[in-house]
Amino acid sequence: MRVFLICPALFLAFILFSGCSQNPQPPLQQNPIVPTYSNYSDGYLSFSYPDWPDAEKKDQNYLVKNNGTCVFAAARYPSVPSRMLKDRLESEFGSSFSGNGGEYLDFAMSPGGTQFDARTRVIYCNYDTYSLTIACTGETPGSSFLTAASCGKRNLTVVQKSALIPTPTNDNPSGILPAIREARENGVDVLDWYFDWRGLDGNWTASDFIMEPLSYEGRSAAMVEVIHTSVLSKYPERFDSFDDPGFADEFSDFSAAFVARYKPDYYFVGSEVDDYLYSHREKIPAFKELLRKTREKVKAANPATKFGFTVTYHDALKNNATDIARTLAPEADLVAFTSYGYHDMFDFDNVSQGVSYLEGVKDVVPGKPYVIIETGWSSSTLLNSSEEKQAEFTEAYFDFIRANTTDAEFVKWWGLNDGKDCTEGAESFLTEHPELKDDDSFMVPFKEYLCSLALKRSDGTPKKAWLVWRENS
Repeated sequence: MRVFLICPALFLAFILFSGCSQNPQPPLQQNPIVPTYSNYSDGYLSFSYPDWPDAEKKDQNYLVKNNGTCVFAAARYPSVPSRMLKDRLESEFGSSFSGNGGEYLDFAMSPGGTQFDARTRVIYCNYDTYSLTIACTGETPGSSFLTAASCGKRNLTVVQKSALIPTPTNDNPSGILPAIREARENGVDVLDWYFDWRGLDGNWTASDFIMEPLSYEGRSAAMVEVIHTSVLSKYPERFDSFDDPGFADEFSDFSAAFVARYKPDYYFVGSEVDDYLYSHREKIPAFKELLRKTREKVKAANPATKFGFTVTYHDALKNNATDIARTLAPEADLVAFTSYGYHDMFDFDNVSQGVSYLEGVKDVVPGKPYVIIETGWSSSTLLNSSEEKQAEFTEAYFDFIRANTTDAEFVKWWGLNDGKDCTEGAESFLTEHPELKDDDSFMVPFKEYLCSLALKRSDGTPKKAWLVWRENS
């Protein structure tokens, strides 16, 4: 059976009743035949369906069976988030999903003036969304077809505490899903993604496409920026700063809605907030209050999600600013540190320093749970490193996460594939220092740093570090 989304206007397999069919309702029969059943499986999704005749309108892209009183339909929506499909169905039919996992929708419709009672089950399976539907007129639709459907997952090996951000090849968003799958296939325990609030304000599309696959085969984390390292992040246009009136209330409401929708294992407010607060210490109380409000609402929305904020380790040591993490720590379940072992102008010549930075994180807020939300090592000779040194640090990374003395909940490498062009990313940190954009002595090594940390090159070809990763996964 080949089943694909062919009527995106309604996102429903049985829309032959409501606009995608030349025959809006099946002919009624007084004595429908008791059906036998057939089974479908693609190796992951399995379900049974009745051996009724095919609906009069046939299409190779979905399965529709019709016995004259009831219709059974199954459809596959490749790479479409299930939450997006559910939102559309709820809007179309004025009903809400409920039941086990929130997968079932019961509703009525009247195509051509005939009343149909219907039940749909939406299942996310093997990174695709499926809908199974039974709709009947003159009788209550049985749901055994729907409840018996099942989804099997891959049997994957997991390296506990390993984590990765699944950066795609060639900066192409269409490569995020393949990167997620590849990461899971290579032992990654926690997958993470970063968002800014402006991009999600009133529109969940971007996060829908990322968060569901991110969480599908393992633990997940999400970070929403309030601070973008040394500058403020992108906010809805009604706000200029996180200490504006109403910001904390609206951001905390947004965060609670995000967590309720996706239920990540971790939710962080970021990013590297000490780099900004170090030079704006008068704003620390406002940021701490923002954390307090956000944590309270996030925990109410999903108590299982662990809440934290992100700070640097390497910069905090240099700036003598580790006190900021300690000041903010009471308002979080855990603290997330970035830890990069470079010195001077992004000089990655000393692997042992990178290891010592991983080991030193735990001492910043003694006794507080923590994660290392970013680490990695440049492979660039321009930064006095090499693929060999990056591979050496990768070996040290696995030694660290497997050591009995390591109590970090996870340690995340940045990332899977290098960026193709890091100019825009580099300039995003310089809104308060635009003169640096034309300073090659800074911009050249900074862009090289941002575009050389990943385990693979931007085109997806492996570096030596990726081979080490695979050997350890």
